[in-house]
Amino acid sequence: MAVNFSAEIIDKYIAPGVSTFTNADIPDMSSWAKESPHWIANFFLNSAFSASFAQEMKAYAYNFLRRTQFAFSEHHLARESTFRFLKKSSVSPTLYVEALFHWECFLGQSYHAFKLLATAWEGTIYKKNDGSIEQRLHAFYNQVKHVESRIESGQMLPEATVSVWLENNGLKSIDATITYAETADTLKELAKYANILMNPASAKEAFQKLDG
Repeated sequence: MAVNFSAEIIDKYIAPGVSTFTNADIPDMSSWAKESPHWIANFFLNSAFSASFAQEMKAYAYNFLRRTQFAFSEHHLARESTFRFLKKSSVSPTLYVEALFHWECFLGQSYHAFKLLATAWEGTIYKKNDGSIEQRLHAFYNQVKHVESRIESGQMLPEATVSVWLENNGLKSIDATITYAETADTLKELAKYANILMNPASAKEAFQKLDG
């Protein structure tokens, strides 16, 4: 027999807003970029048998591709885990933290991927407080990375257990939000560069067409 706990207990001991988290429209990105499971393998084969980047760019590209490849896989796992949680007739703390874990991984991999591109090209991801997806990804990344200091300094909601949580429209922290539609947009943007960087021989020409 399932036990139904009060909203106060659920929100206090699992995560903020769990009691009102009842649905989520999360785009299915598992087949959007058909090469996403193969970006690293493609990069290896193309580099070994065709052409390769100079050493520094090779390292940037490799790490960007692995971050982006796993941003896609973590997004898929986060989506599936979230739906498993929502389908349960009673709130499952275990399924919730499983979903949250994969979302945190997605956020971290996505931020690192953008950061690698910006560093490789000596650029910046965003301007301070510009509200861009990249800026908000960084805010989420910091919330997860520095959760210890957030707890110690009280930079979390009162009585909250986590610094990032799930809502019907997307993910939220005290200083950032990202919708589920925006998580899909993030992957689309990363895939645009991954599909180019996996083939060093044609990357220069492909980037010129992209900029043109």
